[in-house]
Amino acid sequence: MRLTRNWTRAVAAVTLSAAVALSTTALAQTKLRWSEGQPNRGVQANNLQWMADEIGKRTNGEVTADIHWGGALLDSRSGLKGVGNRAADIAAIISAYTPKELAAYSVGDVPIANADVWVGMRAIYELSLTHPALQKMFDELNLVYLTNLSTSAIQILCKDKFITTLDDIKGTKIRAAGSYGDVLKDLGADVVRMSQGKVYTALDSGVVECNQNYLYAIEVFKQNEVAKKLTELNWGQHLSYGIVMNKEAFNEISKENQQIIRQITSDFIDRFAQQLTEANVKALERMTSGDDPVEVAAMDPADKKKLEQMGYDKVPGWIERMTKDGLPAQDIYDSYMALVAKYEKIRDEQGYPWNRK
Repeated sequence: MRLTRNWTRAVAAVTLSAAVALSTTALAQTKLRWSEGQPNRGVQANNLQWMADEIGKRTNGEVTADIHWGGALLDSRSGLKGVGNRAADIAAIISAYTPKELAAYSVGDVPIANADVWVGMRAIYELSLTHPALQKMFDELNLVYLTNLSTSAIQILCKDKFITTLDDIKGTKIRAAGSYGDVLKDLGADVVRMSQGKVYTALDSGVVECNQNYLYAIEVFKQNEVAKKLTELNWGQHLSYGIVMNKEAFNEISKENQQIIRQITSDFIDRFAQQLTEANVKALERMTSGDDPVEVAAMDPADKKKLEQMGYDKVPGWIERMTKDGLPAQDIYDSYMALVAKYEKIRDEQGYPWNRK
């Protein structure tokens, strides 16, 4: 009887220990809900999935991320509010959709002629992590900034015309976004604001004649099927386009895993910049070959310089508006441009990270 009683106690102790261990493991595991407005195809989607996979791999499964594609959880315009309210743990933010809330971050959309993806992403990434005004902004929005995306260089795709001079812009119905769209509007364009997901039908039906887009994204959204005239502008890029995490969700993760996520999201910058640059080259090759190719033209060099100068002419207005809103706008802009210069120098002296020995 004593043996039986001791054996029962031993089994109970083992069972209790196992239950505690399982409970501790369950508590240690965190599954993050990640909302992505774009479809699960193309270079951006592939790299976002890489980042999600790396989080699970490098944290040994303690933190995992499940991406909900195509706006299934939140649409692209709802990322900021949705993550702040924890309807999702992670999502993309786009300052053009929420300009008031992301005012300090909108410096990445000032239409300067910086079309180098790696330089631009590294500059806005460092600015977002270090500048007090941006840190304060993200904190007040209940967000933790993780990393940055880029649209890459801006191009113009039209159904049946090229935009080779500034006069070609006048009266043209162009779907455009952000400050770059403001410049086109100043040049006489009839600017239409809509998401890329709606542009295929708009081009096909004639609601718009042209679209401001990016080489890889033209192919992702299959707009080359209905529009065959591409003007290569290579005019700046949208960089007020980042990935953020809910602050409470981030703080619930161990410090060690927070650092792991920080490293992954930094690694993402170099990986995505390389693959986005390569994807644009390959997309152009595919779109300009085959039985029904896209035709390509370039803007007149003199007019291109005028266009770029008009972009820089928007900077004082941005600084004035942001200053009136209580931001140290001149310092934000100067800090950003100093970082652009820093990474241009690194690129020129050392090359891109993926080309270094």
